[in-house]
Amino acid sequence: MNALIQKLRLSPLAAWAGPLILFMGIMLLPSFVKVDTAGAVWWRRHPEQWAYPLQTIAAAAWLWICRAHYRSALPRPSQLALAAFMGLLGIALWILPGWLFSRGLVPEIKWLGCTDRLDGFDPSIWDSNPTAWWSALALRFIRMTLVVPLVEETFWRGFLWRTVSDPDREFHTLPHGTPHRTAFWAVAAGIVLAHTGPDRAAAFVWAMLTGWLYLRTRSLWPVVVMHAVANLALGIYVMSTRQWGYW
Repeated sequence: MNALIQKLRLSPLAAWAGPLILFMGIMLLPSFVKVDTAGAVWWRRHPEQWAYPLQTIAAAAWLWICRAHYRSALPRPSQLALAAFMGLLGIALWILPGWLFSRGLVPEIKWLGCTDRLDGFDPSIWDSNPTAWWSALALRFIRMTLVVPLVEETFWRGFLWRTVSDPDREFHTLPHGTPHRTAFWAVAAGIVLAHTGPDRAAAFVWAMLTGWLYLRTRSLWPVVVMHAVANLALGIYVMSTRQWGYW
């Protein structure tokens, strides 16, 4: 085990690409065990209730082991302010189609996100167990505000952007935010394809905004902060509206 951990610590590929691969691999597990039969044990009826916490813990551990690879200059206060603003703008645009649909202002257009978003990770199954309810909710917010921003941005911009920008160079030696048109669109395409149908139009807009911020700041950290602020705002919105499909 120690030898494996040491290999992870030393490998740029494991540090920048590994967390998202692990994260997505665990996300596939519920599809193998989920059953809709009434009376089925909870871990098969609601596998997301254990898969999401497992994702959170496993990915966080991986990121911690590889933390030396992510050391870079901290963003300036002006960059943090811009990142927070962009995060709020991005998530407002993300939920806008669903918000308009929920108020009967637009017809249902699923591919645009104008659709019902009620089906998703619902902590209310633990209403009779306050400890489990709070634990599930806490891990959900840790997942979406801390782990997901790091896991996704280390891959999309730390690995994929820099790999596409200069395939003949060791990707981790390329400075963050290096302008490259193909890399910009490759990352945008990956972000869109990683999301389901109702979220893909919003994911495209999100990719444009995060790509712009990455180029503007030439740093990974503002994009991580933007992602974290957006997901925190989304979590608050989901808890207030019970539109579980957004997270």
